[in-house]
Amino acid sequence: MRHWPLTQLTITTPDLILRVPDDTRLGELAQVAADGVVPRGAVFFPQPWASGTPAETARNVVQNHWWARGDWSEDNWRLLLAVFHEGKPIGQQNLSARDFRVTREARTGFWLGRRYQGRGLGTQMRAAALHLAFRHLGAERVTSSAFADNAASRRVSEKLGYTPNGIRRLSVEGRLVEAHDAVITATAWDHRVQQTTQVDGITECRHMFGIRAAGPPVDDILHV
Repeated sequence: MRHWPLTQLTITTPDLILRVPDDTRLGELAQVAADGVVPRGAVFFPQPWASGTPAETARNVVQNHWWARGDWSEDNWRLLLAVFHEGKPIGQQNLSARDFRVTREARTGFWLGRRYQGRGLGTQMRAAALHLAFRHLGAERVTSSAFADNAASRRVSEKLGYTPNGIRRLSVEGRLVEAHDAVITATAWDHRVQQTTQVDGITECRHMFGIRAAGPPVDDILHV
């Protein structure tokens, strides 16, 4: 779409394609969420968007994408990427930041349909977001947070080289939960062996992230 260049952004990994979905693919992504994301009774997210009925969960996904688009600014952005495996949506990878041009710090978040969990795809999609942040947007730090219930997300952070960055106590739906924060720096990321990752369309939309100067000109493609 000419007037929304983020639609040209595509990240390709060995098994996945990440991109901003059009409304048709967004509907398919919402159905993946409706089919199940978290175990019954578990608390994985600060906002209980996946804890209602299937119809409520699907609607929350759609509205969240619409809100992220409408609320986007160079100083406060939330990139919500649908993740496709073998042509079908399987989950969502987020990268967000406030005042990025000053802080050079972004934040990752993600969810994966339950039927696709436990296959290493969560690690691959998070690594794709880190590649975009560090190689193409010039991030210096990327943070992540996972609740105590969400051991799988914490393992992804550990696998990718994040280090612990404190524990916060939050109230979610009247329940006390511990949020385990983690952080990874550009230097730490540079010293890791990367998966093969290709980013297309970044030139057309880099300015939307508050970046005026050109970023790194090429993808560093290494094989695990």
